Amino acid sequence: MKTIVITGSTRGIGYGLADAFLARGCRVLINGRKRESVDRALQSLDHKHGNDRLIGQHGDISTPEGNDTLWNAAVASFGTVDIWINNAGIAHPYVSVWELPAATVRQVVDINLSGAIFGSQTAIRGMLQQGFGHLYNMEGFGSNGRIGPGISVYGATKSAVRFLSRSLARETQGTA
Repeated sequence: MKTIVITGSTRGIGYGLADAFLARGCRVLINGRKRESVDRALQSLDHKHGNDRLIGQHGDISTPEGNDTLWNAAVASFGTVDIWINNAGIAHPYVSVWELPAATVRQVVDINLSGAIFGSQTAIRGMLQQGFGHLYNMEGFGSNGRIGPGISVYGATKSAVRFLSRSLARETQGTA
C-alpha cells in the first residue's frame, strides 16, 4: 500500500488527487494552511473512504519546517512516504504586475515557488534516507511558456517550478 503526501489538498486538484488515491487503496496525508479547511476535507474524505488510511496536517508549506512537519506526520502514521506531490498553489487577481501589492507578490512566490522548493528538499532528503520514493511538482499556466495578461507573477512561479523539476530530475538521477 503506497503512502502519498499532497500539499494543498483540501480542495481543487489536490483534493481530487487525494480522493483518487484513497479510492485506489493508498494511504494519504492531506494538507492545507488552516486547520478548519483540513478538518472539512478530512470529514468529506472520511465519509467516502473511511479514516484508517487518511490523516490531515495543517501548516505553512512555504517554510522548510512546515514541510518537515508533513513528512514527520506521514512517517509517524504510515512508516514511509512513497509519493510526495507539491500541489499547493495560489493565483492572484488578473491585473498588471505593477498593480499587484508587494504582499500579494510575496505570497504567490512563497507558496507557489518556495513551497515547491522546500517541499522538494524535505521529500528528497527523506526519500534518500529511506532509499525510495517519487516526487511530483504540479505546474500550471506559464510552465509551458504561455503568456497571458494579468497573470505574470503566477506564470513566472509556474515557469520556475518547471525549471526546478527538470533540475531536480538531473540532480537526483541515479540516487535511488
